[in-house]
Amino acid sequence: MTLTREQKRTFRSLLFKHQDGIAITATIAVLERHAVFDFLANERITSVENIVEKFPQFHAGYLNVSLRSLASQGILKYSVTVDEVQIEVTSKFTDFQRHIPHYVHFNALFAYYYDLFKLPLKFPLPNIDTLISFATYWSDSKKALQSDTYFQEEVALHLEGVLLAPMLVYLGYNADLESVETSTFLKDTSLLEVLQLLELHDGNTLTTKGSFLFDRSYAYGVTTSYMPIMRHKETYLTGDFLPFFEQDHLGNEQHVFRGINVWGSGGSHATYFNKFDAVLVDIFNKPLDEQPKGIIDVGCGNGALLEHIFDLIWNKTQRKDDLSTTKLILIGADYNKEALLSTKRNLEKANVWAEVVWGDIGNPAEIDAKLQELYDVKLEELLNVRSFLDHNRPFNVPKGSYAGTLLSTGAFAHRGKQLHNSDVAQSLIEHFEKWKPYIQYHGLLFIELHTVAPNTVALNLGKTPCTAYDVTHGFSDQYIVELDVFLDAIAKAGITIDPTHSYHFPSDEISTISINLIQ
Repeated sequence: MTLTREQKRTFRSLLFKHQDGIAITATIAVLERHAVFDFLANERITSVENIVEKFPQFHAGYLNVSLRSLASQGILKYSVTVDEVQIEVTSKFTDFQRHIPHYVHFNALFAYYYDLFKLPLKFPLPNIDTLISFATYWSDSKKALQSDTYFQEEVALHLEGVLLAPMLVYLGYNADLESVETSTFLKDTSLLEVLQLLELHDGNTLTTKGSFLFDRSYAYGVTTSYMPIMRHKETYLTGDFLPFFEQDHLGNEQHVFRGINVWGSGGSHATYFNKFDAVLVDIFNKPLDEQPKGIIDVGCGNGALLEHIFDLIWNKTQRKDDLSTTKLILIGADYNKEALLSTKRNLEKANVWAEVVWGDIGNPAEIDAKLQELYDVKLEELLNVRSFLDHNRPFNVPKGSYAGTLLSTGAFAHRGKQLHNSDVAQSLIEHFEKWKPYIQYHGLLFIELHTVAPNTVALNLGKTPCTAYDVTHGFSDQYIVELDVFLDAIAKAGITIDPTHSYHFPSDEISTISINLIQ
């Protein structure tokens, strides 16, 4: 399928707006149920503190995340100062209020998909009449509101995302597991009816839109993997959410479908890893005495990154010629013991020599001690690598006070409590200060995720997945900050950023991903 540049732009925008819908729909339903929007309509300008005072049933941290997500959609204005977080309704707010019932109606789909994702793939899909009913509602609403520009360009796409994206993820994820072709799906007449209502199938074959979205179902994977949070948004905002941070009796996380998360991130991150690879090739093409003794991946997960790095060094660098005489040390570290077992098993299967060690990203000194005890190597003798992990570290209350001038516009929570943005910044500085002694010789090469100011996101709807990532990470107690805040924290920790190995995606104006080599 060959697409024009304009078609690619349109469909990419659709992908992002679909994810926006997944991120905000459950939030809108809960806030409407508690009459928060009526309060905002009357007040016009208020603060998170005042809203919590008016609605004490809410957990301030997750309410803050929710309000910021609506600001990223231009529905509210969100301003962070040292003293407070101010909330103000915008000119879009009145139009938004008229369409709240649509979001409330579609919120029921999260319960449907939450249950579906726990089931193996089978046809017809369980309770397929539910999907047909929602697809009919969507199609009828689009026709009835043809002259409503706001509905057509934003609301309809949000609703479509809630209905369509999880369905494509369920089909794509299970198809990859079982090597099922897309054509198999199209033999199910009930599913075909849904696809036709959603304009993905014309009765004979997939439409251009349908082919594009089926081929990129993985792009919805990360956002959709947090379906447990969307399904239980009421509990997160007003109830006892703590059990979701515990593992079930099988050791599985309960706030995220981890398998889908890994599947989605693996498909979406290829572009970034091309740059990552280029840095590694430079490092392992240096003279042998300038190279690190090996590599440690803190947060190794299933070992896929280490396997990839070994294959890269073997096939793309001069280090291959020295592997027989000077062994390359490969170590996977993770906080999750099941992940360590998975890494060990997968790397052995791939015939990659590697060791594993339990490690907490927030305690590099302990990792260093274990490496010396178990493998007679120091952490500083290795190249540290990691992907999308530093924002997912456990929050440590900072020991010092933040003395910087940059203040993130992010919304941060720890177990429902609202965190002050200056504490998040100082905690990040102190995190890097812990790592400084261990990366000063061979460095830390890592990929990181960033937020973008809500007013910037609102001016660029359809160009960034920020709203979805802010919600999923905010409700799972992760701390993504803007690129400039992130780089400032590294500098304040006394660490140098290699300018020749520093990349930002998708652009300098809207940077949601960065790759940096620091030491």
